[in-house]
Amino acid sequence: MTATPPKSTNKHDMTNQLEISIRDFFHDFASDILLQAHADSNDPQAVKMALLDHFEEIYPRFAKTEVFKRCFEKEDHELMVEAYKKNFTLLLQGHLP
Repeated sequence: MTATPPKSTNKHDMTNQLEISIRDFFHDFASDILLQAHADSNDPQAVKMALLDHFEEIYPRFAKTEVFKRCFEKEDHELMVEAYKKNFTLLLQGHLP
């Protein structure tokens, strides 16, 4: 699971790439757990149950990504935080980003 940092110079493109990178991180993280648990990714209750014991692992893993390292306490920090919250909320609701 690697969240790749944005590489574009256009601010709008950078924002989109940041959001995509974070979404990909959350999707990959959850997909791996769902696969191990043999859980149906289309069943919100099954997703929530499979991820229940793994939510606390998300931030430590995300903090090791390049996107986190490039955005933490920098210009794109708020964008990163908003995308993180959005994707985390989707998982809490039982939906894959």
